[in-house]
Amino acid sequence: MTVTPPVEIELKLALPQHQAAAFLKRMARRRSEPVRQNLVTRYFDTPDFALSAQGVALRVRRVGRRWLQTLKTEGERQGGLSRRAEYEMPVSRRAPDWSRFPVEALALVPESLRAQLLPVFETRFHRTTWLIRGTAGAQIEVSVDVGEVRAGERTQPIHEIELELKAGQPDALYALALEWAGQFDFLPFDVSKAERGVRLAHGEDTAPVKSVSLVLDRFMSVEEGFATICQACLAQFQANLPGVLASDDIEYVHQARVALRRLRAALRLNRKACALPDELMDGLRALAAALGPARDWDVLCVETLPAIAPHHPDSDAWQRGLVALESHRAEVRAAMQAALVQAHPGAWLLALQRWLQQHGWRAVPEAQRFVQLSPLDKWARRALQKGHRPIVRGARDFAQLQPLQRHALRIAIKRQRYAAEFFQTLFSGPRQLRYLTVLRDAQDSLGRANDAHVAWGLLTAERVDAGPIGQFVLGWLAAKLAAAANGESAVIVKAFSKSKPYW
Repeated sequence: MTVTPPVEIELKLALPQHQAAAFLKRMARRRSEPVRQNLVTRYFDTPDFALSAQGVALRVRRVGRRWLQTLKTEGERQGGLSRRAEYEMPVSRRAPDWSRFPVEALALVPESLRAQLLPVFETRFHRTTWLIRGTAGAQIEVSVDVGEVRAGERTQPIHEIELELKAGQPDALYALALEWAGQFDFLPFDVSKAERGVRLAHGEDTAPVKSVSLVLDRFMSVEEGFATICQACLAQFQANLPGVLASDDIEYVHQARVALRRLRAALRLNRKACALPDELMDGLRALAAALGPARDWDVLCVETLPAIAPHHPDSDAWQRGLVALESHRAEVRAAMQAALVQAHPGAWLLALQRWLQQHGWRAVPEAQRFVQLSPLDKWARRALQKGHRPIVRGARDFAQLQPLQRHALRIAIKRQRYAAEFFQTLFSGPRQLRYLTVLRDAQDSLGRANDAHVAWGLLTAERVDAGPIGQFVLGWLAAKLAAAANGESAVIVKAFSKSKPYW
């Protein structure tokens, strides 16, 4: 007989440290008395972290005078919402007692690994919990956790809210989070305490997150494929957002911007069948607009100028000009971070995730019929063919294109590349790889020319006194733009006109 494991459904939110007291004060107005606990949790794994590699977390937690052991699987995670199998029961000691776990839980950890288990890290935090009523009669356990993860001498703070569904539908979790989102700067958070502990034990710092390859099935419906693509784009943006708001690493801004561009490309592919509501589209535009100037100045100061610097005859003058430009870049970054906070990205992420979970496009009858009747592979072929035609025309006429037309061609190539990457697992063969390679080369080449064009605009439009290096840089950029128009880009883009569709 197969036993269905208990499933934990929760929505995790990162809570800014400076807002923790205000959130607790708001919750204190509720009639129900909260439960307050100081929790100490020890996580067990093998020396080479074999359990975490399999997506399994094993812990023993002290709750007052009691000990509880818990075994969790990785499960599904999207936009802070997770669904995981969870086995939990009391034990009489601070180490796992395998005799207490059911058979299906034991199957997750082979006996050969159990003998190797040892404590690898722990969490210590204060938890304040309320059981409240949500929409449609849902019961939700709201927990505020404040403390730290500790692995040896390394620590990481914990400031988060967990909304665990005790009864009702998962949508109630989103409804409650969005009720608070106008006052608090929540960010959906997919990384569990166990995962943070493993990274801490390995000495791994957080890093910018690039897009990952999608696995789509040709038998999916259009709406299933659309939701999967959007979820991947949102996951990349969500993962990079904390770094954008708090780190000076320019790659966070770059990858967050890539995620939003990929999302816009996905929405464009589906604009007739799965149109995004106006308020969500407005939020997307606001976030993209906030990131754009900061990325442009990062490229100018970190990529474009260092390539020019060795050719300037006066290193002291160059350094003085660079200081002025870097100072302005810092102002632009601070303005970007302030604009992002004003745009409430956490609330936007929650609302968009809720729309995806609810299949919000089904509210439009025409879209509902389209997504139900169209298999994903047939729709992907049509979408790729539609994106291919204008690029071929532009590639053949590249030498005659004006700057604005070349800019439009670059955008078309970028969108086609994203589409080809979205649908990559639906097709196979060397022709697909060649096509993708030509697309990427063309986008990169035209992108370098566009970087020079943007840099020119920044140096001529912004009121920044770069001294004598300004004119030197402008001359260099003018020469690069002239060379790009008739050199590398022309050759690479021309090669695309010979590319044959693989779909």
